[in-house]
Amino acid sequence: MNRNFAIQTVVLVVLAALTTLGLTTRAGAVQGDKKIRLLDDCDPVTFNAVLGDGACVGDGHTTFDEFIAELAATQDAHKWRNQPSQMLVNVGRPTFIENRGGEAHTFTEVAEFGGGFVNELNGISGNPVPAPECLNFAGIVIIPPGGTEEGPTAGSDLSVGTHKFQCCIHPWMRTVVEVHDPGSHHH
Repeated sequence: MNRNFAIQTVVLVVLAALTTLGLTTRAGAVQGDKKIRLLDDCDPVTFNAVLGDGACVGDGHTTFDEFIAELAATQDAHKWRNQPSQMLVNVGRPTFIENRGGEAHTFTEVAEFGGGFVNELNGISGNPVPAPECLNFAGIVIIPPGGTEEGPTAGSDLSVGTHKFQCCIHPWMRTVVEVHDPGSHHH
C-alpha cells in the first residue's frame, strides 16, 4: 500500500513537471500574447513554517507576519498582485498567464470581485463573501510557482466587453480585461 502510494506520488510529480514544461515551451514561443504576470514576495522560511513545506518556493523577502500585518492594515499586500491590473485586448488576441511568484495563484474569471476560498485571507483582506466562481473547485486552475498557462482569447473565450479576473487564494490580486473589437464601429 505505502509503496504504491509512493510510486503514484512520484508519477504525479513527474507528470506535473512535464505538463508545466510542455506549457512553458509551447506557450512561451508565442509572440505578441498579452501577458499577465502573477507576482508575490513570500519569504520561504516563514511561509513554509506556517503553511507547510513547499507553500513558498520563491526567493521573496516578505515574512509571513509582515504579509498578514500589511493585509490587516491596508486590505492589500502590495507585492501580491497581478500585473497589469487593467488591460485592453483586441478581438482575436490571446492572453498568457505567468506565475512569477513563489506561491500558487489562480487567474479566475468572476462576475463580481469577492473573496477566494481561504476564509482567513478573505476576512483580513476585507472580502468576507467569496466570489461563487472561487468555490467551484472543478473550474479553478491553480498555476504553480514558475507555471504558465494559455489565457483566454479575446473574442472566442472572452466576449467584447469587460471581464474581471482574480486569484481565488489572494482575492485582492485582480485584473480587469477590456475586450475591444476595432472593426465594430463599421456596423
